[in-house]
Amino acid sequence: ALGEAERLLDWLADNSSPAFDRSSWGYNFDWQNSTKFFLPATHPCGVVTVFCARPFLRHYDLTGFDPSLAVAHDAATFLLEDIGTEFVDGHKVLTYTPYDSYVAVNANALAADLLWRVGKRLGDERLLNRARELFSFVVDAQTEVGGWHYSVPASDSRLGYDNFHTGFVLESLSRYAREQDAGDPARVAYERGMRFHHENHFEPDGAPKFEDDQSRPYDVHAAAQALVTFTRRDKPEDAALASRVLEWTLDRLYDPDGYFYRRIGQVVTDKTPYIRWNQAWMCLALSTFLKQEHGDEPNRQ
Repeated sequence: ALGEAERLLDWLADNSSPAFDRSSWGYNFDWQNSTKFFLPATHPCGVVTVFCARPFLRHYDLTGFDPSLAVAHDAATFLLEDIGTEFVDGHKVLTYTPYDSYVAVNANALAADLLWRVGKRLGDERLLNRARELFSFVVDAQTEVGGWHYSVPASDSRLGYDNFHTGFVLESLSRYAREQDAGDPARVAYERGMRFHHENHFEPDGAPKFEDDQSRPYDVHAAAQALVTFTRRDKPEDAALASRVLEWTLDRLYDPDGYFYRRIGQVVTDKTPYIRWNQAWMCLALSTFLKQEHGDEPNRQ
């Protein structure tokens, strides 16, 4: 398994975006984000870069292989120097890509998390300070109810308090918040956010609602992210919810042939076996859940 993972990491390193010299990644197809911006195929964005950099960091943690840490550091430098920036309520925040002015809260949280983790491993204060700045924005962007709108301003997106992007924010914030004192704003925001997420994004049987006020479509991505998010804390209520989500997902979204469906909509169930949206996320979710259950996670940072 390690050999196959390393083969895929080599491929990923060789197939970073040709638009920048630094390690960065985008989609392999043109992508239109509503009316806000257009991202051509292979051009990088912050979210994809974070998710592609994470396995290099994981590989370094497991093996001590310095070239993998170097790739993660290169990606962090891309976030630090190449992504666009905007000023929001006194915070210098990141835009979604190097080419637009769109500010998504989860994209900033994900970037902050990578900057923090790479900075900690290298003792790089420039990365750590930028991570603190972005986390401060995320904390301030939390609304009175304890959730986060998708974008700032909220009117820039049709999404409100949606499920899996909230999970992205909370997972990203958890690693940083755990290292702060009990009364630190990041820790307070994390605990408030977890309560909001727990109380508003799941049906009693564990079904993952799409948004706080909208149940369908029940999306496998929300189910998968929930299993990751609710294994970040060692609390009985989190474990109980994760178990319900898992049971519901296996019952409603798992095909006997061995793959997961994308979503259950108002009328139609999309059974397309997408490799990234369904299978990869559920593989991550299941392994995360099982390692938490058995207490053998080698490095939860």
